[in-house]
Order: sequence, then structure tokens, then C-alpha cells
Amino acid sequence: MELKTERLQLFPITLDLAQTLMKNSLAFYYKFQLPWNKNWPHDGLKALMPMYAERLENDSDELGFGPWVMIDSAGEHVLGDIGFKGKPDSEGNVEIGYHVVASERNYGYASEAVQTLCEWAFTHAEVEGIEAQCDKDNIPSQKVLINNGFNHTGRSMDILVFKKEKKIYQKENTMNKEL
Repeated sequence: MELKTERLQLFPITLDLAQTLMKNSLAFYYKFQLPWNKNWPHDGLKALMPMYAERLENDSDELGFGPWVMIDSAGEHVLGDIGFKGKPDSEGNVEIGYHVVASERNYGYASEAVQTLCEWAFTHAEVEGIEAQCDKDNIPSQKVLINNGFNHTGRSMDILVFKKEKKIYQKENTMNKEL
């Protein structure tokens, strides 16, 4: 499973890849013949890997609803990661998160990746909404979400909550095709 855009390649982290990243992240770079980036995987992704690997071991349908690697379309370097925090909940919602390595920020990669992964998620009948959270001071991340059709739906302390609904997404896509 792989998603491609004009500038990006996205692929989900499989169980084997999760185990590689947990044991020796340099082996990932060797396997994919990519130059090493000391800033990826970041600490948040490293902390997530054991729990994600366990979920994948118990349920292969988790693949795609966990982290994805984001590399440039030429396959020359890692740009970051994006993904969901698990399969849809009982109301059909998934939560998306993303991280672009510092040297690759402000080029629109996060916006492109969020758009692509949202489109992928909405092809699944069980997904009705995509939620995201970001710090109130993280203006670039807020712009990524707003530019991708997410609406600000709430706040918890210093964390802003956003949501994109499938029915609105489908309606907007229908209107755009008619134009």
C-alpha cells in the first residue's frame, strides 16, 4: 500500500518496519537507501512504535490506521511522518497527526500529506470524521488543518480541536466536480 502525490510518497509502517525502527532506525535508512536524518524518527514516533506494533500483531486491519512514512517523490529523503492514532472509534472518527522534520517545514508537505491521507481515510465506509489536535500556539499546524477543510470544534486547555466530516467533504467534492 502506497500513496503518491506530485511531491510525496506515503507508505504505512508495517509490523516489520515498526520492529526495524524500534531496534535500529539506521537499518530503515539502509533498507530504503536514504540519507540518514538524525531528526527522524522523532521521539514521539519512537514512543508510539511498541504500542502500534502490538496492535498490528493482534489485528492486521490496523495497517493504514497507524503511522505512515512521508518521503519525497524521488525517494531521496525522509520528510517526516503522518498517520492515525488507530482504527475508527464507535462514531466513525479517527484522529490524525503529523510531523515534518524541521529542515523540510514551510514547503507545504504537511498540507499535501494531510489532504492525501484524508482522501484515503474517507474511502473507508466506517470513517465518518477525521479529528486533529494541536497546540494553540502552533499556527502553522492550524493553517494546515484549516486549509484542508477542518473546522475548529473545541478547546481543552492549550490544545485546539479540529474536525473534518466525511459528509461535508463529499458534498464539497461533488460541487467542485460540477464546476
